[in-house]
Amino acid sequence: SERSWQLSAGSELRRDRHGSGWRSLRATLCCLQLFVTAGCGTSGRLADPGITPDSAQGQIQRFLDNRISRLKAGDVEGYLAGLEPQAEAVERPFATGALSVPLEGLTLTLDKGSIRGGADAFRGVRVDLGYRYAGLPEDNAFRVGFDYDMVPVGDGWRVTTSTVRAGSSQPVWATGPIETQRSEHFLALHRPALSDPSRIMDEAEQARSQLDGKITFPLENSYLLVIAKDEAEYASMSSATLGPVSAIAQVETSYEVTPDSIKVLSRQMVINDRKLHEDGAALETFRHELGHLGVAQYTRPFTPAWVSESAAMYLAGTRPTSIWRQGLRQGKFDGITIDRLTQASNLGEHGSSKEGASLEYAYSAAAAWYLVESFGPEKYWEFYRSYATVPPAELYELLPERTSSPQSEQAIEALAVAKTGASLQGMFGLNTAALDTGVRDWMSKQL
Repeated sequence: SERSWQLSAGSELRRDRHGSGWRSLRATLCCLQLFVTAGCGTSGRLADPGITPDSAQGQIQRFLDNRISRLKAGDVEGYLAGLEPQAEAVERPFATGALSVPLEGLTLTLDKGSIRGGADAFRGVRVDLGYRYAGLPEDNAFRVGFDYDMVPVGDGWRVTTSTVRAGSSQPVWATGPIETQRSEHFLALHRPALSDPSRIMDEAEQARSQLDGKITFPLENSYLLVIAKDEAEYASMSSATLGPVSAIAQVETSYEVTPDSIKVLSRQMVINDRKLHEDGAALETFRHELGHLGVAQYTRPFTPAWVSESAAMYLAGTRPTSIWRQGLRQGKFDGITIDRLTQASNLGEHGSSKEGASLEYAYSAAAAWYLVESFGPEKYWEFYRSYATVPPAELYELLPERTSSPQSEQAIEALAVAKTGASLQGMFGLNTAALDTGVRDWMSKQL
């Protein structure tokens, strides 16, 4: 049977095994939570003895294909035909919203493994709505999972209930009215009340031009930008927020892991317009988040947060000298080491204070600047990309299939630690203790 995991950065990690149901785990690997879709199996006999699970799979997929062809043609009511009132109420916002944004590659795909047993109804049928945004890279695919209860009706099928699957991020165009803006390198989605979207687009383009060339590999031609006007919209338009900078902006991605590949999907940036312009650092914020997007294809679920954040801060040009000075003079960096940061799921998780998080971000920034200035940017990016050389099967086998466990958490952490140690040694001839010494000496010289 085929299995795959999907990790939404900042939200959830999901693995699928045909016939076993979706499972999702928090990306914060120190506290894994398991959610199993209930009711995937059925028992008894079908009302029509001619329908078997195998024949039902083909019939249901044809039913879904007909529905999605109607939506592609702009026929919302045709897409909703065959849904009872509860299911129609759930899916109407998706159908109407999909026509308000430039989507392509629309699909409704049945997880055949969720059709099991025999009965007069199938429960827990898993269906994915897949889509892409026109003009964005074809590999930047998005999907929303639905769980259906279905019954055969005559020669067709009827969806009696529809539920958005736990862990699926609902697109902003399915949760309210949406407008779009395009610039040379961005597609932006925002609510109609946003006051000056062109200003934000101009800032994003300016930040991208500043970033282009600082990465020693090309940026993607187009990125998705979701713009919230304030904190309330940001909370509703973004996934779970992690870290002290998440109230301003964050990049969201998902990972699909199979034994043969690791795909980085659903790449987007979410911006809080009000926070973005509070301190005059809009361009730096854009450079930071674009930095995350720029290296997203080489980032992995086990890439330590200090590595990914150090790269974004280097690309943004962030040099927190005041924090470096205070941290060194008052001994506040004494408890911060590369070893400890490598074992952390997120920067700042070891303490509840904003100061603690700021110190870890600042230390990570210093690590990037030290490595770049000591060994050159190309060697630094080679180090960053080294995490993407881990064979997919190695990660795949570490991900728990049925239940989360301390052993699986420890295995992921061990992979991060082992890969970091090997890459530091292979790229720079450093172990983690030597890197700490180099970072602290470099900070002292800057001050």
